[in-house]
Amino acid sequence: MKLSLSLDIAASGPASEPIASFRDRCAQIEAARPDFVILAHEQEYGQITPPRLEALVNSAWITGILKSPCVVAGLPGLHSIPFHVARALSAIDFLSGGHSGWMPLTAEAARFDTAYGATLAGIDPAEAVARQDDFIRATQALWDSWDDDALILNKESGEYLDSAKVRRVDYRGRFYKTMGPLNAARPPQGYPLLFRDADAVQGSSVSADVAIGSLEALADADAAIRLLKVPAASRDAIDGALAAVAAGTVDGIHLYGPGALDALQGLERKPSSDAADRTSRAALGLARPVNTYAQGAVL
Repeated sequence: MKLSLSLDIAASGPASEPIASFRDRCAQIEAARPDFVILAHEQEYGQITPPRLEALVNSAWITGILKSPCVVAGLPGLHSIPFHVARALSAIDFLSGGHSGWMPLTAEAARFDTAYGATLAGIDPAEAVARQDDFIRATQALWDSWDDDALILNKESGEYLDSAKVRRVDYRGRFYKTMGPLNAARPPQGYPLLFRDADAVQGSSVSADVAIGSLEALADADAAIRLLKVPAASRDAIDGALAAVAAGTVDGIHLYGPGALDALQGLERKPSSDAADRTSRAALGLARPVNTYAQGAVL
């Protein structure tokens, strides 16, 4: 059974959390050994939104505290720039030893319209999903501008790169156009794990590694791993979710709301003992993404 919860930091004001308290909370999460920790903010009814402090910035140091779980950056999926995201996530995947993921999100578009000077709040839901899908494809294309073995790093010979294995890519989608090569190597996992909020991206044409949502949304989700959203404060809901896992309807549980960490600590399971020593993709048995631009790949 796979287990997940969200982690957010109160940025300012009366709810601001001292950094020492946040580190203690991370230590408790690490001891509970969830499979996934999503850097995101959650509403009481389970809607997942980007965190109050920028996830890509925080991921770099939080992965130094949370060693075993996959740390997933919740991103504004309608506003983020593929080149910036691809470069940052590549670095985070290297720093974490392949324990990183990303989750483009459409919620709270008005908040990011103000930050980015855009007007995307209130667009048609189908267009929002299509725009987010295009953002994902553009980001993945940039990761594929490098072959896995392009880095040589031979101190004796002074060679550090096989330039023949770094290529120009020119992605042209419906909403995004971006050109590589990326100025960062392909991540250790090929792609960091892709998470989707199945309740918010119904009709998506992009396959995910992990989908999180209601039973109804997960039934139609194209994902290798399906996690059921469960309010941590409801023991009946948790028991129902455990029954769904036992029946093979879902692969695990995403706990949300007050008491999520307490509920996680109360669930008995046997996490992989060597999860911290392997990439998240390898530990979960997920296939490594094929580089669509590499020689012999099917385009």
